[in-house]
Order: sequence, then C-alpha cells, then structure tokens
Amino acid sequence: VLMNGFGYELFQVSEERDEEVAGFCHMLDVLRSAYPHGDRSKNAGFVWSPSVGHEELHQGLGVSVKVTVISEHFREPLTFTCDGSSTVDLLIYQTLCYAQDDLDHLDVEDYLLKTISDIIVTPYEGFFLSCCLTHGGAELCAPQHTSKQSVNKYLFHLVVWDQRVCFPVQINQLPRESQLTVILYASSLPPPGGAEDKGKQRRSIEPLGWVTMPLFNFRQGPRMVLRGLPVFVWFLSQVDFPTSSFEVRFSTPPPADFCPQYDSRLDTISQIQLQDVLHKKAFFWLTAEDKRLLWEKKAFCQAESGALPLVLASAPCWEWACLPEIYALLKQWACLGHLDALGLLHASFPDQELRRTAVQWLESISDPELLDFLPQLVQALKYECYLDSALVRFLLRRAIGDIRIAHYLFWLLKDNLQDSQFSARYQHLLAALLCCVGRGLRDEFDRQCWLVSILTKVAQRVRDATPSSRQMKQFFSVNSSCRLPLNPALLVTGINIQSCSFFNSNAVPLKLSFRNLDLLGDNINVIFKSGDDLRQDMLTLQMIRIMNKIWIQEGLDMRMVIFKCFSTGRGRGMVEMIPHADTLRKIQVEHGVTGSFKDRPLADWLQKHNPTDEQYDKAVENFIYSCAGCCVATYILGICDRHNDNIMLKTSGHMFHIDFGKFLGHAQMFGNIKRDRAPFVFTSDMAYVINGGDKPSSRFHDFVDLCCEAYNLIRKHTHLFLNLLGLMLSCGIPELSDLDDLKYVYDALRPHESEADATMYFTSRLIESSLGSVATKLNFFIHNLAQMKFASSEDRPTLSFAPRVHTPKSDGLIRSLYICRHIRTTNPSKGYAFVVKVEREGQQEVQLVQRTFEEFHELHSKLRLILPSSKLPSFPSRFVIGRSRGEAMADRRKDELNGYVWHLIHAAPEVAQCDLVYTFFHPLPRDERPGAATSKPISWSPASGRELGEVKLSISYKNDKLFIMVMHIRGLVSPTRRDGTDPDPYVKLYLLPDPQKTSKRKTKAARRTCNPTYNEMLVYERIPRGDLDQRVIHLRVLGDGAFWENTVLGETFIPLKRLVPGQHWVDWHQLGPPSSESAH
Repeated sequence: VLMNGFGYELFQVSEERDEEVAGFCHMLDVLRSAYPHGDRSKNAGFVWSPSVGHEELHQGLGVSVKVTVISEHFREPLTFTCDGSSTVDLLIYQTLCYAQDDLDHLDVEDYLLKTISDIIVTPYEGFFLSCCLTHGGAELCAPQHTSKQSVNKYLFHLVVWDQRVCFPVQINQLPRESQLTVILYASSLPPPGGAEDKGKQRRSIEPLGWVTMPLFNFRQGPRMVLRGLPVFVWFLSQVDFPTSSFEVRFSTPPPADFCPQYDSRLDTISQIQLQDVLHKKAFFWLTAEDKRLLWEKKAFCQAESGALPLVLASAPCWEWACLPEIYALLKQWACLGHLDALGLLHASFPDQELRRTAVQWLESISDPELLDFLPQLVQALKYECYLDSALVRFLLRRAIGDIRIAHYLFWLLKDNLQDSQFSARYQHLLAALLCCVGRGLRDEFDRQCWLVSILTKVAQRVRDATPSSRQMKQFFSVNSSCRLPLNPALLVTGINIQSCSFFNSNAVPLKLSFRNLDLLGDNINVIFKSGDDLRQDMLTLQMIRIMNKIWIQEGLDMRMVIFKCFSTGRGRGMVEMIPHADTLRKIQVEHGVTGSFKDRPLADWLQKHNPTDEQYDKAVENFIYSCAGCCVATYILGICDRHNDNIMLKTSGHMFHIDFGKFLGHAQMFGNIKRDRAPFVFTSDMAYVINGGDKPSSRFHDFVDLCCEAYNLIRKHTHLFLNLLGLMLSCGIPELSDLDDLKYVYDALRPHESEADATMYFTSRLIESSLGSVATKLNFFIHNLAQMKFASSEDRPTLSFAPRVHTPKSDGLIRSLYICRHIRTTNPSKGYAFVVKVEREGQQEVQLVQRTFEEFHELHSKLRLILPSSKLPSFPSRFVIGRSRGEAMADRRKDELNGYVWHLIHAAPEVAQCDLVYTFFHPLPRDERPGAATSKPISWSPASGRELGEVKLSISYKNDKLFIMVMHIRGLVSPTRRDGTDPDPYVKLYLLPDPQKTSKRKTKAARRTCNPTYNEMLVYERIPRGDLDQRVIHLRVLGDGAFWENTVLGETFIPLKRLVPGQHWVDWHQLGPPSSESAH
C-alpha cells in the first residue's frame, strides 16, 4: 500500500476478485487468438504485443509489490501494483508497460497495511453499517443495520462489529445478479458549545463511504469480500460470508415451452389504456398500475417494437423460478432493431441472459452508427454485473476491426477513470483494449496523451500570463506527427505559433492552429479548453448529430453544421473550429451596441458576403433550413444560456449554436429572473432574413413547415432519445442526474399527442412566442454591454456592408470625391441613394459607388470611435421636419454630403487616408447594378394566375371525424386599408350542404399580413363515411374589421370526393373572387 497524505491507499485485491479478472483475461487470450496478426482477413493490421511468458508466471512469491517502471520512452515513471503469483496482474503489468523490451530497472518495495487516518475519524463517533440487497436498483428487502461502535486505535484505527447480518429472504428467491450494498454511517461530533446544541448535533448522521458488489461471484455461490471502494473517503471493510453446508449453483433456465397467447381482441377501453401507457416511451415513469396492465396484456404489445423494455420493466420479479416465462417472452418477441436494443442495457436490466440477447441484436449495427452510440455503451459497462460480459466482448471485437472505434473507445474509457465507483473496472477494460490493439496503436495513444498533457500545461501558463511555446516545439521535435484526440483522421506535424491565440473567457480557451500532414490541406484549427467540463457539450452535440441523421434518413436535409467536441479528461478537451463564421454579437455590433434591437444586421451581413443575387438566394435558403433545425434541436434539449456570443453564422448562411453549458431547462438566472424566457432563440432579425423584409412572406410558411416537420420526425424517435439520455444518468453530468432532467425531454417531445396537435403547439406556442419575445433581444443587448470590457484595443471598427478592409496601398490614393446625383431605391425601404464619383491617382477610369445617407452616417460614427471629433468634419443632421424621403430633401442632402466628403478627403492624412474611408469608397458588386443601393431582399410573389392567393390545407378523416388544418395563405391580394396597411385575415369554413348554417368554424385573425400562418385544427364530428362524397368545404378568407366591416378577400369550394379515409390530403387551393352576396 502506498502512503497518499490522507491515510494509505489500497491496491491489493482479494482472491475472489483475482479469479474473476483471471477469467476475464482468459477471454482476452481467446479473443486475441481469434484475430491472429498473420491473417489479414481477420486482423485489421494491428500488431499484438508479446504474450506473457510461462516462466514469468512463477516469478512472484505470493506477495503484492509496488512496481515502478523507468524508460526513455516514458516522460514520467509508471507506478502500479502487481501480485507476482497472479496471471491477471502480470498481464495488466505488461499492458501498462506498453510491452516495452528496454526497461531500465524495476523498483520493488514491500507494502504496508492500509489504515484510516486521524483526520477522517476525529470528527465522528458511533460508526455503523447499513446493508441492503438490490436488483436493478430495486430493493429486495428492507435494509439491515449493525450496532453502533466506536473506533479503537492500535497500529491503525479499527472499528470491530463482529456481528451477523441476516436478511429476511431465502437464497433461492434471490436473482442471480443481486447486489450487496454496504454503507458506513457515523454521527458527527458537535462543535464545542452548550449542552442543548450538543444534543442536537449528536443526532446528525452522515454517510462516510459505501461499496456495492455482486452478492454471488462470477462462477457461483456467495462470495467472500475483502475490499474497499472510495466514495467520500478510503476505508477497508471486511465482510465474511459464513460457510454453508450446501453448494449454491445457478444455471440458466430454458425458456418455458408455452407462453400464453390471446386470440381474443382487446376491448376498446383496454386498448386506450394500453396505448396511454405505451406512449410513455420509457419505463422510468411507469406506475404500479401501469406495470400490472403491461404484464397482464404483454401479448398485445408485440406489435410495438420499442415496447419490450416497458414490458420487461413490469415483470413482477426476476428470481430463478420466474425466469422461464421472461425468457420465453424474450425468445418469442420479434428481433429488436439495434436502436431499440439500447433500452435493454440500462441499469434496471441486470439479467445476464437479457443483456446477452440485447448485444446479439446490436451485432447488426454498422461501424459509423456504433460510433454515434459509443458513449452510451461505455456507460452501460457500469451496469454489467461482472467484468467479463457480452457487451465487453462486443466492444473489443469491434475495436479490433476499426481504428476509429478503438480510438474513441480509448478516450472514453480514459475519461471514465475519474469515476470513483467504477475506476477499477474501467482500468481493467482500458488495459484490455491496450492489450488487444497492439504496440503501434499504443504508441499513438501515448503520443496523444503526451500532447494533451502539454496543452494542459500551456493553458495554465496562459492563464497565469506566462505563455511559452517551448514544450510544443519539443514535442514535435521528438514526434514527427501525431493524431489529434478530436478525430483520428486529423494528422498534424507541428503548430503555427503565430496563428495561435486565446479567448477572453473565464477558462481562457486556447485557439490552436496545427500544421496538416497533407501539404494540400488547410491548417487544422481547434480550441483546447482546460478548466471546462466538455462532457455536456459532447453529449449535446451527439444528440444534435443523431437528430440530423434522422432528418437526412427521412429525406429532410436541414443543412446543420455538425462539429466535433471531445473530452480528454475531466476539465479538458478539444473542440473543432468552423471556418468562415462569426458570432451574432460580432455581426450585430457592426450596427452599434444596440444592433441586437435592429432587424437588418443579419441580412446586411449575408448580403455583404454574398454580393450576387444567386449567392444571396442560396445563403438565405441555407439560413432558413439551418435556423429551423437549430430551433427544433435547442427546444427539445432545453438548451439555455443562449446569447448572441454562442450563436454563430457562416458566410454561406448556415446558422449553428456553440457552448452548451446549460441544457435540459437549467436556465441561466439573473437574480431570481430566468434569462432564457423564450422557448428558443428566434428573433426579428432572423425573420427579416427569411421574409426578405419586415413583412411576412410565403417563405416564412416554408420555415414554419420545416420546423413542424423536423419536430414531428424527432417525436417518432422519442424512445431512442430517452434511452440514450437514460443511459447517461450515471455519467456524472450535473444537469443530467435524475429523472426530472429526463422528464424535460419527454415533455418537450409530447409523444402522447398527434402530429396535428404537435404542429399547432410548435407554431402557436413556440414560434410565435419566441418571435414576440423582447427578453431575447434584451438579453443580447445586456451581453453586448458586458462584453465591451473584453474588447481588445486592437479591434478596429468595420463597416457593416463591406466584406473586407481596403487601404490606400491596396486601392490607390483618392484624388477627389464628388456626389453627382441621387437615385430612388425601393428595397428594403423607400428612399434615395447617392452616386459618388471616385477618382484615384494613377488611374484613368472613374469609379461610381452608391451609398445611402444611413451608410454615410455609419462611416462618420465609426470614424468617431478611432479619431478625435476635432479632426473630423461636421456631419449633416439626420433629423428633418416633414417628409424625409422627398426629392427636395435628397437634393439638399446631396449638397450637404458633398461638403462633408470634400472636407473629409482634404483633412489630415490620418483621417483622409484612414482604412475606414478607403473601405467605404471601394466599389461593391451592387454598385454595378443601377438602383441597387441597398441589400436586395428576395421577393416571394405568387406565381402568375394566382391573383387572389392560395390557401394550404391538411384534410383527414378518421372515426367519423373530419379534421381540417388551416396551415397558410400566400400571395393574398386585398384592397389597401385607409391607413395603407395590410389586412388582418382569418379563415371561415362551412361544410356544405348546411341549410341551417351550423357548420361554421373559423381561425384566429393574423395581424397585418398577406401571407399569414395559422396551423389551426378545425374539427367536424359525427360525419358518416358514406356522406363524404356529397360534402363540400366552403372556405372564405375575410379581413378582420370592426363589427360589420369584415371584408371577404377570397373564397374557394373544395369537394371531398378526393379524400381517402385514413390518409392526409395536403395541398394548396386557389382562392377565387367572392360572390356578390358574400362580399360583406
């Protein structure tokens, strides 16, 4: 045992444990022999490490030793323990030594007994143990307690109970995978004080440590345990099982020959009850009544592929006598897909036969899909009863066959070494992986660990303001290349120190630029974080990646930006950097600190980087799809702390989110106020890009439809996401630690609702409330103010409409400027642009550029940020009395601006030759098109022949009910109101024939738009199926007015002859002019 400063640290394991690990290592030998290195058809090219020699097995003298290995290949000595008489520890020793042949020397020391330190026992008295038996997390009987005992001190601290604990349960009634949990409690001593306080303090009982172990060993029979596990502190507990006069044996019972089948159909009430329970999609929320119903009606659940975990969770018991019926059900159930099989690997299902069957169903999973779910499978290793299991063998086999799986499995196992309860298991599994993959890959992992260690030290020195690149240069001088832990396909040969920097945040992440081994490839830019736990970001991005794959498989490409993020240990990891992207904050502050309240920053920025109509149209399309995907994903996962510094936009129009420090509804608080008030971030400047202006267009319909379709596609896979997140409940992420966190996703997906109800909910409750949220813009504005103190003095202001910076050296000195005329513009708002004639020295050709008055004002405002006002010419007033868009005003402003630019170009050189001035007068692509002075929004006008617009309906018929969802209207033509605004349209329906006019249904009114979205369901009940052919929908669109002033804007008649019962009829219907009698 090795002294660690707080007592003594135990490395010794019991004989029983040795036997289990020996059996595990025998499995490894079998696995290795199945993939010989000389057979390329079976082995992927890995080189096996030499086997342990037979003579080495007899080196030990039956004592535990401390082994320190010093080698020129190691930066730090390797220290671990080894039992010389154990095959197990010799194999682990060999693996941890990376099978090096040139060991310099071995340092062997004797061990001391482990004790409890004075620091731990001093504040406590009255120690006692609580013992309980569990199976799958459920208690098998009431916990049993020992008496309270005090600490005796000899050579070490010792608590002796010498007490038998007898559980009120027979051995043959215990499931094979029963667990024994022993918890050490003690009463805390009160601080010095009065007698009254002392009495109260003595009643405070605290848990000090605990250990959980299988009650039966991996072969059979109760086990004797001599081991301790650290939770709060280190203790050594000794539990002796009394010898028995009989031998306990477990054999796997065969499935029952007969499993009841029910030929009769379920009655309607039972069907409804069963469907309500199955809609829960996961067994976490099953009540006792739900379980009774599921087990009683289990034969009727087999049509539901994902229902098996719910049914098995409802089994009354798992004792040996009940297993035949359970195994019969398992055998009879149709083979689950590999995604459904994940639900059987949860801690609630410890039965080995069940887990073996689930792994068999997983065998069909492809390597790319396995990589998607690898974090959950690594967590599921905790729930295996013994070290050797079907899941362990499955993962090792797949790691041998695919280097990517081996790579990510290594880092996931290494990351989980920090788990105090399961660190010993993960150490053995990591050793097994290293044993299997061969020396070449072990050397590669060694280089990656070295690189991460160096980066961690560099990050600390940057935080301490003492950065140094010496260690990085030394690393690449020793290693010609190294694969990055982020992605094994990224092979780097060095680092570009000049391109590296850091971010101004609390953890000071490093921005690193590595040289690519591929000379034709770009540099590899990554972010290295030390001091931030990236496991939550990693899990969030994994869920978004799986959502994106579901959408693509369903034929819906949401243009999502998927980037990699990987944790390389607690508090450190790497994140991929996306090129050609800026944060929304950086884009918005180009329009001033209040840019978050303006509608045009995003559209102007996209126009700046996509100057042609074709480029801009493509960027807007990418924005619509990716924005819809982000809205759905962030809502389902409850991603909070959304401000404009963790939402990014690529120049190609793709929007994406970063930094997922808050999720599952754990919102950032500002005092007692939730900062995230909207369901997701969807602001008016995003809607401005989608609509092509400040009024709703038919393009907004496409956005809403995309959101609803994407949302409903994910809802179909509710059980998958609940299974994946449920397997991560024990991973240690603070915001995913109990069922309430999991319930957030269940509530967000609303699996009990129909698609139509979910569509209405997402439209009216989510999109509309997010778009109308002022809190989001206010949050952005507050963040802008907060980030001003981090702004670097070297950050020069830029013009919102100019994609690049230009200088006198790049463009040539300006000789003269003259505003020759003004031209009228209509988009995005009515006004005038001024044509400036630019003459440069040494250039014969005169350039003409078009700039608006607001753009001149932006130039002057940003010049004032970097130059004293005394050196700048005065700028014309922005405020005018009367009509500011008249031609007379434009003439007057042309003269005033001519005076301004003359003084500007004749000012001191630091003003006249400023980069901002030369960037302002540099020609843009829009200057070549007359009248295109400002960013041109897309006009989504209806196609020819649709004079009064169209209405989109989704019509269905089921169980004598007619469902009509009014979705959108586009291109509505209406008479202009007296105040020049658009109408407030709503839809009214009649189901003809209707002589009594009792079938009237109507939607709510949309505000001032010719392209409204409703997504409202109107229902007609008691409609016989035979009547459908004679029924006609009479639909009218009216403008909402005061009392009798409602005006019919268009109408259409839709016969229901085309409607097929059970199917959804979704189509656009053309609106025609209203008949004369229905005009008002």
